[in-house]
Amino acid sequence: MSIVNLDENEQNQHQEIKETQDIQIDIITFDQHESLLDTYTYYIIKGKDKIGFFEVYRRYKDFISLRDILLIRWPGCFIPGIPGKKMFQGNDIKTASERLRFLKQFCNKMKLLPNLYYSQEFSQLFLRSKDKEIHKIFEQMQKPKTSELIQKYQLNFIELQGRDIDQTLDKKIEGFVEKLKNNQIQLKLAKKYIRDLYQSQELYNQSLEKIMIMHLPNYEKQFIQIYQNNQFDNLLFTNENIKKQLDTQYNQSVIFKRRNIDKLYEYIRQELKDIKAFHQSLKIKKEYEELKKKLEAKQLETQQELNNVNDGKNPNFLKNIFNKQTPEQLKSHLNIQIQTNQNELDNLQNLIDIMQAIIGFIEIERFQDIKYKFYSNLIKQVSELEQKLIDEQIQYWQYIELQSSNLINQLHLGPHKQFEKQQLNQVIEQKQEDKEYIEQNQSHQNENPNEIYQEQNNNQDINQQEYENEEENQNIQQQQQEDEVEVEVNISQQEIDDENQ
Repeated sequence: MSIVNLDENEQNQHQEIKETQDIQIDIITFDQHESLLDTYTYYIIKGKDKIGFFEVYRRYKDFISLRDILLIRWPGCFIPGIPGKKMFQGNDIKTASERLRFLKQFCNKMKLLPNLYYSQEFSQLFLRSKDKEIHKIFEQMQKPKTSELIQKYQLNFIELQGRDIDQTLDKKIEGFVEKLKNNQIQLKLAKKYIRDLYQSQELYNQSLEKIMIMHLPNYEKQFIQIYQNNQFDNLLFTNENIKKQLDTQYNQSVIFKRRNIDKLYEYIRQELKDIKAFHQSLKIKKEYEELKKKLEAKQLETQQELNNVNDGKNPNFLKNIFNKQTPEQLKSHLNIQIQTNQNELDNLQNLIDIMQAIIGFIEIERFQDIKYKFYSNLIKQVSELEQKLIDEQIQYWQYIELQSSNLINQLHLGPHKQFEKQQLNQVIEQKQEDKEYIEQNQSHQNENPNEIYQEQNNNQDINQQEYENEEENQNIQQQQQEDEVEVEVNISQQEIDDENQ
C-alpha cells in the first residue's frame, strides 16, 4: 500500500517549517548545586537555531525524561541513546564529566534529526522553557491518539508520500537488523580489546613516569652524584635548570598521563547504546502491532456478540439486565463499538505502515549517515591528538638527548679546559661588545683612519680567537669519538671472551 498524500498547500507550508538551517548547540559546562536538602548537577545548554538564541540549565534526569517522552510521542523514530542513571551514580566531578561527554553527543545527534529537533518537546520545551523542573512537565504529557500521530507524521515526513510499502521494504529492515546484531557482537569484542589496551597503556605510562621522575633522579643522587664529586651541574634529572625545563616547557607531569584510546572506548559504548536505541524503535512498532492484534480479537468478540443478539441469543443476559439495556439499545451500542474499533484498527494499520516506511526509508539511511559522520570525525580527532602527543614526546626526548650530549662534552673537557674555554669565550664576548659599541658611535662622515685600523686589528683578534676555539672543539670531538670507538672495541672483546667461556 501507499502512504496517504497531503494536498499541495500543506506540503509547502510544512516544507518551509522543515527547511534545514545551521543549528548551533552545545553543552558548554556544568555546575553543581548544593543545599541542605539536595545536591545535584545541572548542565548549561547554549546555542542558536532558526527560532533564535537559547540558554537553559538542565539536569541529567531532564535528558532522561526528554528521551522517554520522545519515544512515546514519536513512536518508530530513532531517538539517540543516553546511558541510564544507574551507569553514572553520584554527583562528583568525574561522574558529571562522563555524563557531559554523552550528553554532548546526544545534542549533536539531535541536530541531525530535524523532525525531532524542531519538535515541541525538544525545541520549544527542553531548549526554551524556563521551568527548572522540565522533567515533571514531560511526565504529565499524555500519549497521543493514533489519529494525532498519523496527522503529525504526514506533516513531518512528506518525503514518504507515494512510497510503496511491500515485502522489499520488510526484507530491507530485516537485513539491517541482522547487520546490527553482527555489529553489536563485533563492537563488544572491540570494547574488550580496547579496555585491555587501555589498562596496558595506563600501566606503561605509570611505570615510565616512575622511572623518569622517581627512580632515575634517585639513582643520580645516590650513585652518579658521588662519582662526580657531588657536582649537581654534571647531572641530568637532578639538575634544577633541566628539571625546570622538563616540568614547564615539556609538560613532564602531563606527558605520561595522556591517552587517546579512551575516546575509541567511549565511541564504542555510545555505538552500542545507539544500536540498542534503534532496536527500541522497532520494538515500539511491534507493540503497536500487538495492540492491533488485541483489538482485532476484541472486534471478533464484539461482532460475535452482535450476531448472537440478532439471532435472539443473549449469553450476557445478566450483564445486560444490570445495564438496563433493551435488545435494540444493545444492538445500537454494539454497532457503535464495532464501528469505533474498526476506525481504530484502520488508524493503527495506517500508523504501522507509516512507522514501517519511516524506519525503512528514513531512519536506516539517517542512522548510517550519522554513524559515518561521527566515525570519520572521531578517527580524525584521535589521529590529530596522537600526532600532537607524539610530537610532544619527540621534543621531550630530544631535549633530554641534547642535555645528555652537553653533559658528555663537559666531562670530556675537564675542569681546566672548561675554565680556559670559559675565559676565552669571555674575551670574545668582550671584544664583540667593543666592536658593536664602536660601530654605534662612529660617524660615517668623519671616520678616523686610526680607529678603522684599530677596529680591523680587533676583528682579526676575534677571528683568530674564534678559529682557535673551533679548532679546540674539533680536537675534543675527535678525542670523544676515539674514546667511544675504544669502548666499543673493549666491549666487543669482552663479549667474545664471555661467549668463549
